[in-house]
Amino acid sequence: MRKMIRKYQWQYFWQGARWFVLCIMTTTIISLSAACTHQFSTPPLSSNDSPQSIDCQAIRHAGGETTICGEPQKVVALEPKVLSMMLALDVQPAAYADTDVWAEQKFDNPSQQIPYLGQLVTNQPISLGSRSNPSLETLYSLKPDLILGMKFQENKLLSTIAPTVLIDNTEEDWEKNIQVLAKALRQEDKVQQVIASHEQQLAEVRTKLAPLVNTHPRILNVICSQLMDYIEIGYSGDSVKLLEEIGFQAVLLDDVERRPGVRPQVTIETLSQLDADIIIVHTWLDDWDGDSTYSVPLEALKRKWANNPLLHGSRAWEENRVYFVDHRAWGSVIGGPIADSLILEQLPKLLLSS
Repeated sequence: MRKMIRKYQWQYFWQGARWFVLCIMTTTIISLSAACTHQFSTPPLSSNDSPQSIDCQAIRHAGGETTICGEPQKVVALEPKVLSMMLALDVQPAAYADTDVWAEQKFDNPSQQIPYLGQLVTNQPISLGSRSNPSLETLYSLKPDLILGMKFQENKLLSTIAPTVLIDNTEEDWEKNIQVLAKALRQEDKVQQVIASHEQQLAEVRTKLAPLVNTHPRILNVICSQLMDYIEIGYSGDSVKLLEEIGFQAVLLDDVERRPGVRPQVTIETLSQLDADIIIVHTWLDDWDGDSTYSVPLEALKRKWANNPLLHGSRAWEENRVYFVDHRAWGSVIGGPIADSLILEQLPKLLLSS
């Protein structure tokens, strides 16, 4: 009897083992097939085409190297910075992943749904949810020609869906990143125009603010939550970079080294000891409603600041030069040429209003 039981046990064991191996082999074959299909896919040949005439190029990027054939028509943006550069190059997204989870399946009213960038979106891109976890299922069903994202979004599954190009998320100089994307999008001829437009706008703002830079050169960038329970000193980002290019001097902490990625958190007591000629307070704002001024929540934070005597010792407060802005636009969340253009447009109105 025991021998018979042991016999059946071994039979069940080997049957289970065979099924397990079969499942693993099937999954591997499907994955490899999908990877080969998408990674090495080429445009369909017409009667006048030959394999040698297909225009393919290898794109080196933050995630490695990707071969792209022809000009991509259905392009996906996995991040606001990527979308900013795409729109600057006059390329519309077929799908998009924003900073927040979007419940709807489609951005059917982009100007009201996609902060700042939506006013330049002329189609109705598919929503991929959050940039931190974009929907791979939706991506697969969309069958895009090209996926564009950031290095932190690197995922081997992306390249099995479509050729994928990633840009460096630590690179503050978008002028370098946009050249990578432009090559992938076959829009290289537009890069110099985008950069020239930025430099012209920067020069105009530099001229407008030159008198203020001479009298009020020290500027402090503060990142502050609405509850004022989380405070950082801005060491880098779009606005800090632009302000220094205009001629301002960033006010920093004495004991913290300045390097990429450093975001020193401070208390209100420490903040009160930093004297500056101008203070720009960035804060996180929710529930985008299409209003680029976000006046109501910004005014609420301004009142909290006014009600805290510890924050009234700087020259900036005494001269009414403390300004409140949306961190999404000013703090490198959107980034790229469009964010820079927004900041440069707002700066003279903001700083010369006192």
